[in-house]
Amino acid sequence: MKKKSIILLGFASVLGLLAHQEVGTATKQEVKRTPGQQLVNRANRDIKWLEASKDSQTYQIRFEQVVAAVKNGAKCYDVRSFIEYQLGHVEVAEHYPLATLGRQEFPALVHEVPIYLYSSDSRSSAQAATLLRDEGFQYVYDLGSLDQVKAIGAVLNEWW
Repeated sequence: MKKKSIILLGFASVLGLLAHQEVGTATKQEVKRTPGQQLVNRANRDIKWLEASKDSQTYQIRFEQVVAAVKNGAKCYDVRSFIEYQLGHVEVAEHYPLATLGRQEFPALVHEVPIYLYSSDSRSSAQAATLLRDEGFQYVYDLGSLDQVKAIGAVLNEWW
């Protein structure tokens, strides 16, 4: 009887160890980075739609779709100030400040190129989206504030 108890206890310990190792492996794979691709949070596949911008909700935009679109020629603009951009931005974003758009200096793009943009707050990104749409850009998607961009799966590249 003692032998059976010891064997069962040993077997249970091995199973527990194996289960622990699998959980450890899963947590290491939560955030993946592939060359030239934005960090995309793979651990939390559930997008926080209630926290996302109106455009993200309307068009069901996930950040991994933005990354794929940029690889295919779309643009992602961070319309914050230069200092804010330098402190942290999403990898696929180019800096194109709202102040530049406000001076009627628009990107030299074909107006059919999709443009995704975000700012530090949703009012600024909405203002930038309006300026671009008024200029004739047809596919402008306002991703909102940094928190709203994070809600659809983006991860910020921070300088520190």
